Amino acid sequence: MQRDSTIGTAIRKRRQALGWSLQRLVEASHIEMSTGHLATLETKDMAPSVYVAEALAKGLGTTLDVLLREARDPTAFEAPSEHAQRVPILPWEQAAKWAVDPDPRRLPPGSSWVMPPDTPPGKVFGLKVRDESMQAPSGISFPAGYTIFVDPGRKALANDFIVGHLGDPAAPVFKKLTLDGSAYWLRSLNPQFPMQQVGDTFEVIGVVVGLRAAFDKGGVL
Repeated sequence: MQRDSTIGTAIRKRRQALGWSLQRLVEASHIEMSTGHLATLETKDMAPSVYVAEALAKGLGTTLDVLLREARDPTAFEAPSEHAQRVPILPWEQAAKWAVDPDPRRLPPGSSWVMPPDTPPGKVFGLKVRDESMQAPSGISFPAGYTIFVDPGRKALANDFIVGHLGDPAAPVFKKLTLDGSAYWLRSLNPQFPMQQVGDTFEVIGVVVGLRAAFDKGGVL
């Protein structure tokens, strides 16, 4: 980025509009940066690298192009919503209810809102993988601690990864939906976990459409 860029002003304006601290923006951007360095970028004649600028833009729920436009023309600024382009990480027991009625007021205090891999449509939400049942020995795998993104509006097909329940909406499961003849089964990717045939009480909550893993000093967030 050019040294005469005033993108720091746009970053600071959006951060303050969200009511965020410097630390909150660093955490939302998933980058290695001190709050002091971020404060310098916001207030001094110092342009961040493209990588840092894009990460900060994503953390703010916008794009680098928007920040650059707002830096060039402050009148183009539109106050952001904290949850714009973000989806909530739900408690598992709330997944079925959210799929029907996505009401943020029901979320526990301090719930996380994160950026999915793609712009989320409608009621998309995130869940933290709870166990090792979907951790495969090889190939596609969903280790415990990773975040899956679930789309309740997408129709589930054979071989989709789905979140559903077996009759109790407050006890959802995460499995691969497989078809054997005319019968549907729920299959874990970990061979140590048994398959389970789908019964009349089974209901799909949503189809898994994305996966994210964040690392902090070698650990999964």
